Amino acid sequence: MTRTYGGVGAGQAHALRRRMRELLARPGCVVAPGCHDALAARIAQDEGFEAVYLSGNAASSGLLGRPDVGLATMHEMTQRARWVTGCLDVPVIADADTGYGDEHAIARTVREFENAGVAGIHIEDQELPKRCGAMGGVRIVPFDTAVARLRTALAARTDPDLLVIARTDALALDDLDEAVRRAEAFAEAGADLVMVEDVRSPEQVGALPKLLPGIPLLFDAFEVWPWTVLDTAELAELGYKVAIMCLSTTLAYAEAARTVLRAIRQDGSTRAVADRMMPLAEYERVLGIDAFVR
Repeated sequence: MTRTYGGVGAGQAHALRRRMRELLARPGCVVAPGCHDALAARIAQDEGFEAVYLSGNAASSGLLGRPDVGLATMHEMTQRARWVTGCLDVPVIADADTGYGDEHAIARTVREFENAGVAGIHIEDQELPKRCGAMGGVRIVPFDTAVARLRTALAARTDPDLLVIARTDALALDDLDEAVRRAEAFAEAGADLVMVEDVRSPEQVGALPKLLPGIPLLFDAFEVWPWTVLDTAELAELGYKVAIMCLSTTLAYAEAARTVLRAIRQDGSTRAVADRMMPLAEYERVLGIDAFVR
């Protein structure tokens, strides 16, 4: 199932969604590294990962050069998702933020991400405008609104194999009880996976699967909190079904870009850092040059 440019057909998208569900049905934890663009996603696929994650935070920086404070629109995010799915043969999980509005906007968001070919999306319970949990100042909608938001998303999908993942940011308010309450309600409402964001301690990492037995959990391994940078085998042992590394490749890219640019500014060339760059032939191979030039 190889594509040579952006775009994915309905049949291909459905097959990738079925593949994602097959991965989830296996023992262990599915690792979906984060990406901010199609190049990072291609590299992840080339390195053997069976799924990738399109991070809203990472995409916001890649699209706008701005922080994740709700500036990226639904159209921009679904277009970015379309470019990513169009160059991959593995499933993509995408960040759909709050759904970008009321129930009508949420329904449209689900269908637009479906049309973009993703295997799954996550919808969160933050108020608009949302913001990355690591920034602080997070506000969440009332419990009933959060559950209603999820139900709207579930009802809107036309392919029942599209994963709808429910995310709660209640831990950003240091309210573990409310996070558990919402996670249980999301699972009862039909969420395929539950994502409890803003884990604040190693004890919480270990406690959540025990507090939410039988509920498939997605874990965000976020470098800003060292205790969440856990070996994926350990996460599987704890009971998590999916692990995303939302900003890992983006932060690495940002530091690498700064290193190269500083070398050019200071030395007048890239000679000192050339050995840290991907060789051109390898770069072209990862991009699939053989499908275009024979």
